[in-house]
Amino acid sequence: MRRYYLALVVFALVLTLAAFAVMWLAPNAYLGIMPLLALYFSAVTGVQHYFVLKSMYQSARRFVQVFLAVTVAVLFVHLAVFAAYLFTHTAQAKPFAVAFLAGFAATLVFETTAMVLTVNNERKKQQQNPS
Repeated sequence: MRRYYLALVVFALVLTLAAFAVMWLAPNAYLGIMPLLALYFSAVTGVQHYFVLKSMYQSARRFVQVFLAVTVAVLFVHLAVFAAYLFTHTAQAKPFAVAFLAGFAATLVFETTAMVLTVNNERKKQQQNPS
């Protein structure tokens, strides 16, 4: 679990550096909220991973239930944040939408990869140490 959160911190730093790269390379498309998106996505992903990983040690059925419930809840949170910002900052809608969707896609790839690796590692541990 510690290894995942270290990777998550590195991922957040990469997203933050990407946001600052946009500031230097395309200042017209830069929004002050872009570095905060990296923090937002990292925090939500960390909480999501914690709940899913906690359920993984119970039963396979519970894991699937929690995974689906947490995924749907996170999607609704993302939708609410996305809609709230777009309705309150209509002049910055296009650059924010691009930044948000890019951050979401990067986070989706990161979380999916981490979850697959975690599940595979747990299966290997269970096969090596049958109880």
